[in-house]
Amino acid sequence: MWHSRPEALAAPRTAGLPVRRRPFEARPEPYDLWLKAVVAVVLGGLVFNFFLAFVNTRLFGISASHVMLLEVILLGIGLMLAIDRRVDLYVVLMIYLAYMAMILALRPELDLKAIRDGLIPIVFYFLGRGVRDIETADRLVLGCAAIVIGVGLFEYFLLDLFIANVNINDYYVARGTIQQGDNFNEGSSLFISGIRPEGRNFFPFLGQHRVSSVFLEPVSMGNFGAFLGMWALFRKDMARRKLLFAAAATVIILGDARFGLFVCFGFGAAFVVHRVVPRVLWWLLPALVIVSLVIYGSWTTRLSWEDDLGGRWFHAARLFLKLDLAGIFGISAIDTFLDDNGYAYTLHQFGLIGVAGLWSLFIFARTRSVDAWRFRALVATYICLLMVVSNSLYSIKTAALLWLCVGAVDVWPGFARKPAVQEPARRGPLSGR
Repeated sequence: MWHSRPEALAAPRTAGLPVRRRPFEARPEPYDLWLKAVVAVVLGGLVFNFFLAFVNTRLFGISASHVMLLEVILLGIGLMLAIDRRVDLYVVLMIYLAYMAMILALRPELDLKAIRDGLIPIVFYFLGRGVRDIETADRLVLGCAAIVIGVGLFEYFLLDLFIANVNINDYYVARGTIQQGDNFNEGSSLFISGIRPEGRNFFPFLGQHRVSSVFLEPVSMGNFGAFLGMWALFRKDMARRKLLFAAAATVIILGDARFGLFVCFGFGAAFVVHRVVPRVLWWLLPALVIVSLVIYGSWTTRLSWEDDLGGRWFHAARLFLKLDLAGIFGISAIDTFLDDNGYAYTLHQFGLIGVAGLWSLFIFARTRSVDAWRFRALVATYICLLMVVSNSLYSIKTAALLWLCVGAVDVWPGFARKPAVQEPARRGPLSGR
């Protein structure tokens, strides 16, 4: 907004001399300040692990508490930016926190990570609902893609220099994610899966190195590439759409993420059938995947895991069958590794009732346009496929941008019409309401 502020009001008049005035002085809009803060939080979620790995390598040792502290700060700032006068956020938060308090009270040990996992989509979804125009989300997605590819190329072409400043293996040991010696690639300073000993799936001449960029591990790199492909497929009128498709392919190739490519094929199928498939089937899709995992895991004669699609499905099925009845309802006393199966991990963290409630809210919540439902169908496909092999859906590294885009699309009027004056569906706390 433009504000008139004559200099004469700030300085005394001098008799007989004309007073020079500046006709207008630009002051930033509250929305612009709010948006810059939102972008900073999303970028912070994208790169904070990379930053901590640099600190651990070059400055001083870090621990798991540093990681948790930064995540809490990012989530806290995001929550403050999401707060407004509308009751939606408060109702969702109240129900979610009350339910999680009940679940955690029934567990033998307190696990606050379960609360954090659900807060990430809630906070960033409502942040996205405050974005005034979809082009802002386009620019943010392209900016994140540029950062990931830039750091990824630096890692690939200057690996020794990269490791000298960002030792990934030492960082994950310091934060307690892995133990010293767990890396089966002896002498490697990359993540456990940063080297593919049998050779790459895409363009083997590129070597065995799987680039992880700011994510530090290739799984999130592949997930991010799939997200870029999903956004490019959906945003048919965005500027530089072809560039975003190229960025998605580059990220998937650098990370040698065959599962990311497989998910992109899933997007194509969902894009075609989303109009004819009723929402109740989308709602049932996770249950259908779980039933398939249980049947396969119970009847297969396969005895060993192999690094292929069938092997990953076998591994996921075996992990899911580790859940006991209490684990399905989120109150199990058994602490077991479930990170490689998002379905088992999600039930263990939230319980069947919580999962059903959150998924129902996502599928059946009203959208502003038909185009918003199309994007939601793509996101449902992304979630259901991703959780077969990973719980990385809850990683702020990729989840912050994903859920912000979901929120932005939900309040967007769609391709068919554009409002004459674009008003925000929700403004941030800096708007002075």
